[in-house]
Amino acid sequence: MTGLYDRKGIAPKLVLACPRCGQPARFEGLYGDLPLPVMLADGKTGTRLSWAGRLSCLACGVNRTHEVDWPREAFYQVEYRDETLWAFDRAMMVDILAYLTAGADRDAVRRDSPYATRLMRLPKVFLTAKAREALAGKIEALLARG
Repeated sequence: MTGLYDRKGIAPKLVLACPRCGQPARFEGLYGDLPLPVMLADGKTGTRLSWAGRLSCLACGVNRTHEVDWPREAFYQVEYRDETLWAFDRAMMVDILAYLTAGADRDAVRRDSPYATRLMRLPKVFLTAKAREALAGKIEALLARG
């Protein structure tokens, strides 16, 4: 998805592409369950946004603090017509795939998803009949990778 959609922020737990090996890596924000970015008070300049968290990759052993560049670093993302469709994690991408391919049952799929609000805000470019087949193939290939 090309923007943050819901301006209330994004999930504090994400799956990123590991900067070292490209495999799925777990990212957890440093501020508990607060959505990212977190507004921090800075005694010198007022406030600033923080995307800080802990990145860990089981494939190569990376384990460090990290400032996420969302959605550029998302592992679960596909391109379609110069737009990026992204998901926080595998479960969200599976729900996006189900939603895109549901046809007439799309509303029922959305209501049953924990990502219902995000699904409702998918950009129209991804929801067209033309996009459905191309995106389904790309998403299925991505899910097969990780």
